[in-house]
Amino acid sequence: MARPVDTDPGQTRKRICDAAFRAFGRFGYDGVSMTRMAHEAGVTKAALYWHFDSKQTLYADAMQRLIGIFEAHVFDAVADETDPVEQIFAMFAGLEHLVEDPRLAEGIAGYWLKPSTADVEAAIAVQQAFEAQASEAIEQLLDEARATQALSVEGSTRDMARAFISLIEAIVLPLGHRSTRDHRRVVRVLAHIFFQAHARAPELAKRAARRLDMATES
Repeated sequence: MARPVDTDPGQTRKRICDAAFRAFGRFGYDGVSMTRMAHEAGVTKAALYWHFDSKQTLYADAMQRLIGIFEAHVFDAVADETDPVEQIFAMFAGLEHLVEDPRLAEGIAGYWLKPSTADVEAAIAVQQAFEAQASEAIEQLLDEARATQALSVEGSTRDMARAFISLIEAIVLPLGHRSTRDHRRVVRVLAHIFFQAHARAPELAKRAARRLDMATES
């Protein structure tokens, strides 16, 4: 295939990636054709196929971008702290920043719609591996917080970590259908409930309330 005339291939690729990320987030893999993708990106179909040889590779790129956004807002923030309780603060604050990210404003529920084809199994496996790693990281964090005696965590931290992942999904799946303020309020309520239920010292629960209120206002 002859390369289409493109005065700025870097910007063209970025437009394609941005359009694909939004489209897959709204409609899922099956809901978007390459013809529609080219239209959404404002490029010719030839230009689209020059940068991405298939819809599968475009979807894999979009999935990696989604994972990168989650990592940057939530798990990188956790990694910046060393104290387990501070890490939990950082996780909730990171979730607030996540729901405010303009790249997610049109919704990302489409990434949880199972494609009807096996062509994207590799991309789905990447998503599942990320969720498993995230669950393990949260489980370890809860174990460490329990070991400090700052938090009282009864039962299986593995089950609680999986519940956290489900809560995160419940928060982000309606993105694009509710206001950012509503999503932030949900994060704050969940954080308050967590610390009120598990903080051994009443002062920690109060500090959590103050800390999370400050995070919301910043």
